[in-house]
Amino acid sequence: METIMTSSQETWLWIGTAGMALGALAIQVVGHGMKESHHRVTSFFVCAIAACLYLLMAQGQGDIIVSKASLALTPLGVGADISAKLVYFARYIDWVFTTPLLLIGLVTVALKPLTGGGEQTRERLGLIGGIIGADVMMILTGLFGALSLDSTHKYVWFIVSCGFFLAVLALIWGPVRATAAEQGAETAALYNKLLAILTVLWFIYPILWILGTEGTGAISLNTEVAVFTIIDLTAKVGFGLLLVTGIKKMSGSSAATTNA
Repeated sequence: METIMTSSQETWLWIGTAGMALGALAIQVVGHGMKESHHRVTSFFVCAIAACLYLLMAQGQGDIIVSKASLALTPLGVGADISAKLVYFARYIDWVFTTPLLLIGLVTVALKPLTGGGEQTRERLGLIGGIIGADVMMILTGLFGALSLDSTHKYVWFIVSCGFFLAVLALIWGPVRATAAEQGAETAALYNKLLAILTVLWFIYPILWILGTEGTGAISLNTEVAVFTIIDLTAKVGFGLLLVTGIKKMSGSSAATTNA
């Protein structure tokens, strides 16, 4: 039973805090002067929110000990079987805010600006609502699984969470990708690049969940925290910088073409 934050975990959480804070600053600097500033804004807040939640965990405020005691009569009297684990719940608070922002940053690469209302607007809002709704449910059901000590409950919630994950993937690889293709080769290329990177990174999360202490316990909490931090920094800071530089480059080439 791992129920105490170790010095190794604390070190990695401080690395996450510093990395996210520096990432937010870097995105502001790199994205300065962007024509489409919403990409810079969403990417900045992804890192800023993550920095605050990593700080919460690094200070020992973002975790909780989940425990369960079972009593049984034995020849020696009443015996107690106690199971417990340390869960970093702040991770899920981070993800429930930052993953929708990441998806908004990705999706708005593909979706051209609306010029009016009507059916097109309703379809657009329905698509975005479906993506964000499935994403939030993916995170919440993952949290329910993390807080479960009963194996059956834990894996039921894990399967439900994976179902919502697949729904997100179906939408961003299906209708959104098709829309990106309609916007031209440059837009499609940037969207496909970002889509592939985000998909590969996000597939690591359920694998790490099932291998970590919230799942099978095949790897230690120290390893889990370290890998989560590295993947988080890549998926937030790395992805944000790629998004901002890609949009800035695309806007610059479009302006050059127009002037020519």
